[in-house]
Amino acid sequence: MKTEIIAEIAQGYEGNPKLAELLVKGAIIANADAVKIQLVFADELCVPTYPYYDLFKSLEMDNKVWAELVNRVHTAGKRMYFDIYGEHSLALAYELGADGVKISTADFYNIPLFKKATTCFDTILISIGGIPIEDIDAMMHRCALPKHVTLMHGFQAEPTSTEDNNLERISTLRARFPDVGIGFMDHSKGSEQEAFHLPLVALGLGVCCIEKHITLDYSLEIEDYISALSVDRFGEFVKMIRAIEPALGSSRLSLTDKEIEYKKRAGKVLVATRLLAKGACIAESDIAMKRVETTGSGNYYQQAASVIGKILLAPLEKNCPIEQGLVK
Repeated sequence: MKTEIIAEIAQGYEGNPKLAELLVKGAIIANADAVKIQLVFADELCVPTYPYYDLFKSLEMDNKVWAELVNRVHTAGKRMYFDIYGEHSLALAYELGADGVKISTADFYNIPLFKKATTCFDTILISIGGIPIEDIDAMMHRCALPKHVTLMHGFQAEPTSTEDNNLERISTLRARFPDVGIGFMDHSKGSEQEAFHLPLVALGLGVCCIEKHITLDYSLEIEDYISALSVDRFGEFVKMIRAIEPALGSSRLSLTDKEIEYKKRAGKVLVATRLLAKGACIAESDIAMKRVETTGSGNYYQQAASVIGKILLAPLEKNCPIEQGLVK
């Protein structure tokens, strides 16, 4: 199944409609599957005396701006997600026709918001960074979750160091919550190679989506740029994931036609160690395992126990393989 790649704008638009437009355009150019942006209203996030209240207030934009952004994303055939922080942003996300919403760690315990979000959207991303597993268990049992729920592993430390990612948890989470998706929020330094390597490891562990910040240019130092990929690097990132993704293949253990053909070419079969006459009772010393040029069918015995003590129905030259049906 195709892994969803989400271009995370977060607060990178800095309340500037033009900057928001450019970031959305960049995500589309980079060929992300979805764009996600924080739908911020300061009074939903904090009290007026909170140190960053004015910063959050500066991120607020007119509803027409948000509508234009959603339209641009949908026109490009991409999905639009919003981080929501209360009933106002939830209602606006619904009104704008968003494809899903994300509940951040800040609102993990906001059960009323959870419940209202599930009545509005079939797709919900849930950040579980910093949340104890017992609380995740309780939430999964307490809330009636919609069709498409993804628990998002990862946290932001601007940037998050390699050893703090604990990617092995992805396997544990998949086993513990088999009915939901598990995603990875990568917050490694966007200008370093680990921003490519860590998502590849997560891909191999079975995540259904990868979220990565996007920025215009590192020299601009716009909000959230440290963990972000520039537009050109994001494009390379998407190409890399799409190129490696087919290697995951299938979890089924049945062999493919190519694997069967490889086995025919590489496997040893039973051959005669000497000229054997018709009617000979095959002994262990009469056979050996060797590679031969196999036929298309490749119906040769490969286990000594299948022929030892059996009677040969036709003469067999030295080094000739023993075909199935040649003994009884």
